[in-house]
Amino acid sequence: MPVTTYWLLIMMVAVASAGGVTPNTDATVVASPPAHDHPADTGRLLLAPESGPVRVPFDLLVNHIYMRGRVNDSDSLWIVLDSGAGGNVIDAAVAKQLGLTVASMGRGRGAGGYVDAGQVPSVSVKLPGVTLDSVPISTMPLESFKRQSGRPMDVIVGQPLIERCVLRIDYASRMLEFLPAQTFQYAGKGAIVPLTFRYGHPYIRARITLPGHAPIEGQFVVDLGSSQAVILTPAFIEERHVLDDIGRTIEARGHGVGGQLLARVGRIGSVEVGGTTFERPITMLPVSSGAMVGASDAIGNIGGEIMRRFTVTLDYSRNRMILEPNAQLREPFDADMSGLGARMGPDGSNALEVEWIQSDSPASEAGVQPNDLIERIDGRPALEIGVSGLRAMSRHDGERHVLSIRRGDQTLEIRITNRRMI
Repeated sequence: MPVTTYWLLIMMVAVASAGGVTPNTDATVVASPPAHDHPADTGRLLLAPESGPVRVPFDLLVNHIYMRGRVNDSDSLWIVLDSGAGGNVIDAAVAKQLGLTVASMGRGRGAGGYVDAGQVPSVSVKLPGVTLDSVPISTMPLESFKRQSGRPMDVIVGQPLIERCVLRIDYASRMLEFLPAQTFQYAGKGAIVPLTFRYGHPYIRARITLPGHAPIEGQFVVDLGSSQAVILTPAFIEERHVLDDIGRTIEARGHGVGGQLLARVGRIGSVEVGGTTFERPITMLPVSSGAMVGASDAIGNIGGEIMRRFTVTLDYSRNRMILEPNAQLREPFDADMSGLGARMGPDGSNALEVEWIQSDSPASEAGVQPNDLIERIDGRPALEIGVSGLRAMSRHDGERHVLSIRRGDQTLEIRITNRRMI
């Protein structure tokens, strides 16, 4: 699978807020929101046990943190943690199914553009032992992400959850820890990285190098909703002529709230985060002028492909992030080596669908075409492997795979040999 991913950065939600919240008085208030750069709401975070830590397991799917939880008294939903979201969002179709009352409507800005959006004045978002109570939630269409990942993204939780506690993300063990901010004390040896906040998003100072140039230091969003290592802003790419200096790039297509974004992907010289330098990280370079990556004067964002190499502690109340390296710290940065962009097939197809093909790639040379339906991969049902499994299989140089493809009335067997392209 090529560099087809999804970005969840929600820079601003342009809907009017509404009042009328009803607090839950049956639980202990553990944390209240600090005064960052957004209007305060009356929500609160409840932990059980209230002294914490409360541990919540998660799945890591294409570097995105998926948890099981509920909204009010709903059935189990998939909830995604996104530090790049300045508010909470629920899929508009899910909100309708749950009978939530949308009090106001407007337009919301996601990474891919504007969408119809609404706001529900008050809900409770519930994880095991954790309740974010009496908070507003925006509605936006999120159903397209299921085809890209194979898993629905019912709810996105961002700053309103993270700022009310100290959140420790143990990527190696796939475990979140929610701790009361008032009593938290850190005594470890991790790197303490200062945070600043703009439009509800956390920014750090980081440094990158471009081939043939001196290091450049600037502001980067810490964006757990991005699967990438580094994404640079279109303004920075243009100002610094990045595409002229970076060397070979391949095509990429990103999916975010608001639609698809076109990009190139290559390798910058290095990125330094919290005192740790990563050499030649895969870097996404949006070519869509409307792509929302960070504030206008920012260089870009640091995403899940960097963050998963640490245990990350987000301590918004003290304006800091703590990074403790894990065993994945020095894993190589690899991009797609097949040239095949896949998503879930149409309902009833029991297949993955080829969305697009990278030119001059193993997939294009083997004759794979857009709209082909992949029914089996190396003899296994394609749906059993899934989009994320195919993505992982496409990151091993020289590895060979056999695709059983349905194209109209034809059934074809196509062999692909992965090849490093950047």
